[in-house]
Amino acid sequence: MPYTKTPFSQAIFQMFENLDTYLDKNYNYLPQSAVKVYLFGGCAIHLHIGNRVSNDIDAELETISKLKPISILESAIKAVSFEDEEGDYCMLDFDGNFNPTIAPIHPDYKERSSLLYVTQSRSVSVYLVSAVDVAVSKLGRFEFVDRKDIINLFQNNMFTIEEFIETAEEAEKYCGVATGKLRFNIEMSIDLLKEKAP
Repeated sequence: MPYTKTPFSQAIFQMFENLDTYLDKNYNYLPQSAVKVYLFGGCAIHLHIGNRVSNDIDAELETISKLKPISILESAIKAVSFEDEEGDYCMLDFDGNFNPTIAPIHPDYKERSSLLYVTQSRSVSVYLVSAVDVAVSKLGRFEFVDRKDIINLFQNNMFTIEEFIETAEEAEKYCGVATGKLRFNIEMSIDLLKEKAP
C-alpha cells in the first residue's frame, strides 16, 4: 500500500488541492481529471516505500487542450510548507524543469500507474507511477541517489530483476538518452540488483 498518510505525502496532495482551487476559480465547467499528474522522482519513491523525501516534485502534467501546462506552472502551482515527522519546517516545490522525455521511460507507464488521489472538485487526478517504471526512469541520470533508489525499491519487493530487465530494455528502444550510456547503466543496475538479491 502506498505511504499516503505521512506529512510529506500530505504536502504533495495539498499542492494539487491548491491547484484545484485555482482551476475552480479561473475556469468554468472543467471536466473531471482536466489535469492528470504522474508522479516520478523522490516523491514517487516515498509514496512506494516511505523512506525517502524530496524538496521538489518531479511530475508530468497531462491536461485537456484548454489548459496549458506552462501557464499552470507559472500561475497556480505554488510551494507548500509543512512540518515533517520530526516537527522540522520543510518546503516542497514543483520542478518545472522535469521532462519525462529525457529519461528512459517505458511507453506504457501511464497505463501501469495507479490513481492515488483526486482533488476536492475532481479537476486534478494524481497518479503514482509504478515502482519499476520509476526505477527505470532513474537510469538516465544514474547518480548515487538514483542507484540507491533503484536498490531500495527492489529490496522492498516492488519488482523482480526480471521485471526490471524487461521494462528497462523496452524503455531503451524509445528513449532519447544516449544508447551506449544507457546500456551501461542498465547492465550496472542488473549487477547491483543481483548483488542485493536474497
